[in-house]
Amino acid sequence: MKYTIIFAAFCSLSLALEPSSPLSRRRTFSITAASIAAISRPSVAVEPYPFEARDRKSNQGAIIREDYWYLVGKVPPRQLSGPLKADDPQWNAFGSCTSNAVTGNSCTYVSLKQRAPAYSKYSFALSYGAKEYAKLGQLLQQRIALSPTDETLWDEAREYLVTPMKSIPPAIIDAELKGVLFATAMTTSPNFPGPTRELLVARFYMNEAHYASQQMLAAVEKRDIVRAIQAWEFGKDSWNSYFQIVNRSIVPKVGEKFEQIV
Repeated sequence: MKYTIIFAAFCSLSLALEPSSPLSRRRTFSITAASIAAISRPSVAVEPYPFEARDRKSNQGAIIREDYWYLVGKVPPRQLSGPLKADDPQWNAFGSCTSNAVTGNSCTYVSLKQRAPAYSKYSFALSYGAKEYAKLGQLLQQRIALSPTDETLWDEAREYLVTPMKSIPPAIIDAELKGVLFATAMTTSPNFPGPTRELLVARFYMNEAHYASQQMLAAVEKRDIVRAIQAWEFGKDSWNSYFQIVNRSIVPKVGEKFEQIV
């Protein structure tokens, strides 16, 4: 209120200094009224959408149902803030495990002969999908947010998320599907009779990224830029958490680690 009064006084002074033509006075009155209305208007808080607290409905619509939440009943944090504690079983399908400084626990060790081909097969799709995801975020935040009535921009955003009829999926969706396969190959040991914690959590975050894409598409269809950006941020956290898990299995002899999406 204090600033409104000060600004009104300033505009009154400007009015006094303006030439006495009716047009000049009308222009000054209009600027004054609009400015006071803008300053006095209360700000509206934007409530975040509860993406991570949603009803998961037994993982209906997920890429793969059997993830960490489905099998353990707990939801990992929205974004990993440190290394994930790996499984350390004391037995395997053959009844015993060995451990050494090079391979770690033999029950969960995945050989380079298994990891290297998997990286060669899936890394390009994952890297390209992540780059396209970053581009989609820039489109939403830097272009559509400034021109929300531009239909061509909304159509451009939709192309990142929709698979045309009888065509391959766009890079983002393709990377989500292959991300599940890649995590399986990088974290599953032939000596371990079930999915490891790393694999289940990696699946969880890829399912979250897929859900974020669905929410973005819904927001784009409704021209809801606030929800679209929030869904993109949620998906970014999921992608980065996934990369943090699989990067642990990527050593120089396998390939380069994935970069975080910013």
